[in-house]
Amino acid sequence: MKTLCRVRICFAFTFLLSVVLSSPVKASPENNATYKTLAQHVLLISLAEPSVKWQDYLAILQGESEAEKLEYIDSIQVDVADFWHQRRVVLPYDGLAENASVKRKTFALEPSVDDYLSVLNHIRRLMWLNTRHEWESIQPGGFLRPGDSHKTISAISQRLWLLGDLSSRSETQYIFDDTIASAVARFQTRHGLKADSVIGPKTLHWLNQTPKERAELLASNFVDKTSYKSDLGSRYLLVNIPAFEMVLVNDDQIALTSKVIVGRSYRRTPVMKGQISNIVINPTWTVPKKLMRRDILPKVAKDGSYISERQFDVFDLTGSKVSKTPQEWQDVVTTGPFPYRLVQRPGEINALGRYKFHFKNDLNIYLHDTPDKDLFAEDNRALSSGCVRIEKIQELAEWFASNVVIDKRTWQRMQTEGSNTQWFSLSEKVPIHFVYWNAWVDDTNLAQYRNDIYHLNNIDQTIVANNSSSL
Repeated sequence: MKTLCRVRICFAFTFLLSVVLSSPVKASPENNATYKTLAQHVLLISLAEPSVKWQDYLAILQGESEAEKLEYIDSIQVDVADFWHQRRVVLPYDGLAENASVKRKTFALEPSVDDYLSVLNHIRRLMWLNTRHEWESIQPGGFLRPGDSHKTISAISQRLWLLGDLSSRSETQYIFDDTIASAVARFQTRHGLKADSVIGPKTLHWLNQTPKERAELLASNFVDKTSYKSDLGSRYLLVNIPAFEMVLVNDDQIALTSKVIVGRSYRRTPVMKGQISNIVINPTWTVPKKLMRRDILPKVAKDGSYISERQFDVFDLTGSKVSKTPQEWQDVVTTGPFPYRLVQRPGEINALGRYKFHFKNDLNIYLHDTPDKDLFAEDNRALSSGCVRIEKIQELAEWFASNVVIDKRTWQRMQTEGSNTQWFSLSEKVPIHFVYWNAWVDDTNLAQYRNDIYHLNNIDQTIVANNSSSL
């Protein structure tokens, strides 16, 4: 009898053990939240750097198997940390003890930057849209203006609604009314376009970008920006080329922002960095040879007086000043090589304007003023020959004068002097960075996008312009 009982007990224990082992292990709510948080981080990385590894990790974290998650969680966390370490980003994760909980490690893997969560939330929303809505190309076949009636207005209003630029929509809306016009203007503003409410090719291009394409842009730009800004220091000047914007940062606080003009697509402002070492008041402009051949000499060929009217001095190879009549200059330009150097005198029409900010580089790139102030009103400000023109040049000069210009007395005296050139040394150099970021989430939690003016999204951004000198 005792033997039979023991057999029954052993059988029951074996049966219960087999049930436990064969039943799927359910994760606790806390663990599920941790896996979801890590999955969102991996999603961002997979959009920025697509690979089979990150897709596999994402499938594991979003899957049903708790056993598989437990098996791979350490590897996933280590690889996420390595991803950021390869980009010189320091993480809170780096200071954790080895026996820290999975939850603590997961949250400590997030870069300590202000926009991480806002970018992640936008990406989550975009990927949700990507799985739940068709995003067929809208082709109205021409411009659409407020007041127009067209069959595509309904699709356009739905798209504006899904992207957050329109508060409500009607499926039978075919009139381009004022409500839609306002939404289009908001959409255009956050895409760096002229907010005229007219749907043309540029606006249509961004309306047709799929949610996943937008998510990829936000993710890749976030990774690039976070990596680049990891060691900028507390004082620097940064020009974001496709945003046509300059930011001056001092003591980790924004001291000045300004519109800028950058190089045309065929005379690109290069992605680069340097150290501003001097400021020039009333600079002369020595015309680069390539620019002289392309832009100046054709104008001289049409009008020989162009040289004197634009206040150019002409020098020969020995440095001696050369003087000719307008007809003689035309003859020189049209009959053979032009063996001279052109230097524009300081003044109101000087191409560099009032100030030039100099930093050493092989491409002869610098920041400067411009007499053509009206160009800053353009939405597409890729208009120069490579150098960067600053709208708030006077405010920038005043900041430098207050903080780093050594000879302040001469600086003050030169404020009323318009014809003499004066170089100023600085007590310390100010780092300058030219970057190329065309998607981000701003301080008001709006996703901002800009045109890829140099078509660099799929090109190594260390490539620089092939122009040897510019303006």
